[in-house]
Amino acid sequence: MRNSADSPPPLLPRPRRFEMHTGRFRLRDGIPIVLDEAATDADFASACALRDALLRGHGLRLPVETHARRDGIGPCIELRREADGGEAYRLRIESERVLAAASGPAGLRYAIETLIQLVDARGALPACLIDDAPDFPKRGIMLDVSRGKVPTPEALHALVDLCVRLKLNVLMLYVEHTFRFRRHPKIGADASPLEAEVLRELDAYAAARHVELVPNLQSLGHMDHILALPEYQHLAETDARWTLACAEPGSYELLRDLYDEFLPNFRSRLFCVDCDEPWDLGRGKSKAMADALGPGGLLLDHVRRVGEFAREHRRQLMVWADFVHKHPERIAEFGRDVIFLDWWYEAEHDFDKVQRFAEHDLAFWVCPGTSSWNCLFPRLENAVTNISRWADAGRRHGADGLLVTDWGDFGHYNLLGNSWLPYAWAAQQAWSGEETPARFDRAFSRLVFGDASGESARFYRELGAVHDAGFAIFNGSALQFLFFDDLDRAYFVRGAKPAALRKSRARLERTRKRLAGAKAHFEGDPIAHGELLYAADASSHALRKALVGLDYVGWRERPAKLDAKARRRLASECTQLAKEERTLLERLRALWLARSRPSNFEMTSRRLRRSTASLARAARALASNRPPPPPPPHEGFSPGVVIRALRDAIAPQ
Repeated sequence: MRNSADSPPPLLPRPRRFEMHTGRFRLRDGIPIVLDEAATDADFASACALRDALLRGHGLRLPVETHARRDGIGPCIELRREADGGEAYRLRIESERVLAAASGPAGLRYAIETLIQLVDARGALPACLIDDAPDFPKRGIMLDVSRGKVPTPEALHALVDLCVRLKLNVLMLYVEHTFRFRRHPKIGADASPLEAEVLRELDAYAAARHVELVPNLQSLGHMDHILALPEYQHLAETDARWTLACAEPGSYELLRDLYDEFLPNFRSRLFCVDCDEPWDLGRGKSKAMADALGPGGLLLDHVRRVGEFAREHRRQLMVWADFVHKHPERIAEFGRDVIFLDWWYEAEHDFDKVQRFAEHDLAFWVCPGTSSWNCLFPRLENAVTNISRWADAGRRHGADGLLVTDWGDFGHYNLLGNSWLPYAWAAQQAWSGEETPARFDRAFSRLVFGDASGESARFYRELGAVHDAGFAIFNGSALQFLFFDDLDRAYFVRGAKPAALRKSRARLERTRKRLAGAKAHFEGDPIAHGELLYAADASSHALRKALVGLDYVGWRERPAKLDAKARRRLASECTQLAKEERTLLERLRALWLARSRPSNFEMTSRRLRRSTASLARAARALASNRPPPPPPPHEGFSPGVVIRALRDAIAPQ
């Protein structure tokens, strides 16, 4: 019977059907986990996962029995396979028996993960009935490992474990150049590239846990890391060295070489070749082809050619949909051999444009974002809305998958643990849709950190809501741009508004003080506490630096504005900010190396060191009362101008 006084415990993702009943199944040492006669090695692994979780989390010792067990013989946890295939599962928990039944090995593992979440602090399971299955067949995370950090093998294995707990079944690592190619050793040589053996081990580890490691290798745009090398510059479409030249036969010889080395490390039948943002496609060496075929036709020809290589490895292509949307007249010609990954990362968008693919009976996934790139901490309000709206559109129009993307444009300064909540929200949306924020936060905190209070999720929410500096940056947070801005140009500082800075800082300080003493809420991932605290401290520093920077720019423009006392005070503040930045850089280095290889940390440190040096120069100018010339006129914050400023900031001196 159902007990209306009991409310369902928070679970992540929320099951599709959950009925609470009266009573509890009390776990104790010796109660067997029983597999039926149809059990496979994968099912046995799931049973062992339950056994190990109960021992690790509750000190309970439950044996795994691999023989058939008759009904009515003592309390047990019975794991049963009812058919082959699928991810659906059913749980029936009674006072003397637990039955977990699934139609396939992945479903049984998901039933196990739900059971683990259901165990209370006293080692009991609530009597209930759960019938569950996901909305999207494919549910995953794409992590950029090319524009900043390359995770360690340990961090990648931990990410697979997180996928399992969130019932995600796809992990994709976005690769431009960060793979160690034996035949092309100079590609990625200075970026701590991933080795073949690391990917093979990761692939096996993921497959054993029902997570598909999907290979991804950029194959058209975003080729700048490769095309910058002297050996490959002749393969660039233009002098921008951004896009591979389709008219160059050597381009396809290179791609074939790269695929032949890269793809054998994965068992997935999918292969993402990206092809997004080829800004100069058909404008240089391939112009004659573009004139003959049209830009959309040129992309179609390229996809068909790389598709031939992929078929040699028995793979199905995946491509990003942005360029295809610009040429909708060619969509139908791609056919079902290609899976389209449709993306947009702001909360406001015509998400229903994805119906173009459905209308032509084409395969497609929806791809929201974590809103974590060009940020010190994800813009969570934007991310949550973006993920929810993409999921809704995907359900309406028949998407085969939902892939949440975590990019690293211009350095991936956002630390990995800061993305846990958007990953989890994407998992919830991909499995069963909307959930109340309060229940989600409790489930997230408990599942990821072992925090029953929900406080860890509240820290994510509060940090993710602080971005206001009086100006907006498309696809990024103003706080990161203020953090790295150098006062010689004061490029971003001059766009800030003092009232907005003070309001954001006051809001942030309340969170910072609580977070500093909240390490106990992050026992399940102590590194994440350090990552959140660093983000809070760096954001606070950025806001203070902007306020000081505005005063400094004002003095450069009107030196008589400050008397000697005010100059000394401002010089002291600049000196203190420079000292803080040196400390923050060392903290960032330690947190970076906790989950990642050195990779492109030098680029990150270069950007911050330039800021620190400019603060020191500002202090000296103030102390000597010798103002430098005012910075150049402010150009605003158009995307092109912002990108140029970012590239200048990370360029070697």
